[in-house]
Amino acid sequence: GFYEHAKKAMSLGVEALAGYQLCMNLMLFFILFGEPLSQLGQTKLPAIIDANDSAQAKATFKSIITLSTFAAFGVAAVAYLTATFGSGMFSSAAGVQAIARSAAPALLLAVAQTIVGIAADGCLMASRDFGFMLYTGIGTFLLQTKLLQYCNSVGDILMTFTVRLGMYSVLAVGRTAFGYGNLGRAIHGKSKLVSSTP
Repeated sequence: GFYEHAKKAMSLGVEALAGYQLCMNLMLFFILFGEPLSQLGQTKLPAIIDANDSAQAKATFKSIITLSTFAAFGVAAVAYLTATFGSGMFSSAAGVQAIARSAAPALLLAVAQTIVGIAADGCLMASRDFGFMLYTGIGTFLLQTKLLQYCNSVGDILMTFTVRLGMYSVLAVGRTAFGYGNLGRAIHGKSKLVSSTP
């Protein structure tokens, strides 16, 4: 995805590419704050899923998703403020700073959605739903690649990432909520562990 992003940014010109790199560096830094939420799911959920503890599985999953949502917007707000008011710390070019400021709202959404996506991904890892993760990842990547063709700014490029991760998160959480996958079955007290389900 990042290669396709950069390729599209290059087609918009040198200044746009520099603005894109600034925004992506900020994004890559701030989404690191989502990793502990992924680790939380991978640490807590496997034993609960193995025990088929419905109440605990539901409470833990709900806590991780709720916590990731609040954390996502808190961290994303700081990313937005950094791009809006602090881009001068990273580039002295007025044009690049202007691009970063104009892309700040899209950066906010991309960071927020990525953090939620990382948390949901951690839950799927714990659930060992590797087939679903693979196929959904490929499908959302192909959609993002198609959307990139219509991008005319750095903000547009970042929004394709938001759409991709947004779809992944909705499908992951929805799948679990409706009782599919190992975690979903554990939440609904349905059955035992399966190695991997597409």
